[in-house]
Amino acid sequence: MTHARVLTTASLAAILLMSPLMALAQTGESSMTPAERHDWERSHRVSKIIGSDVHNKAGEKIGDIRDLMIDNNGAIKLAIVSTGGFLGVGDRLHAVPWDVLTLGPKDDHILDIDKAHLQKTPGFTSKTWPNLGDDHWMADNRRYYVH
Repeated sequence: MTHARVLTTASLAAILLMSPLMALAQTGESSMTPAERHDWERSHRVSKIIGSDVHNKAGEKIGDIRDLMIDNNGAIKLAIVSTGGFLGVGDRLHAVPWDVLTLGPKDDHILDIDKAHLQKTPGFTSKTWPNLGDDHWMADNRRYYVH
């Protein structure tokens, strides 16, 4: 009987201690304005990132983000950007380092590259992916995007 009373008291204490934390979490979430929530979602939700357009600094559409590659720690390392083609037919994929993309003003991402330079970057098709685990390939690929 004493053991049950100790467990009940401990459970009640845990609930009472968690209540302020849960209220704070709920308050913090609801204090975001709709615009802040929109901006947060488009930079943190994978479903909002995949499919988003990629433009260069001149405002020209380069392509769209088709996929994301993560490292062993779960951090995004690459955005797989599709260029050219129509509805996925004849398109060329590029493994763009995630850290060179910036969030654009129109639910898009900005890549500081012109279309002519993009044509010189390593590309692949949906059936001929390179070995993205190859450090040599990754370093060679990165040099095309980092100025």
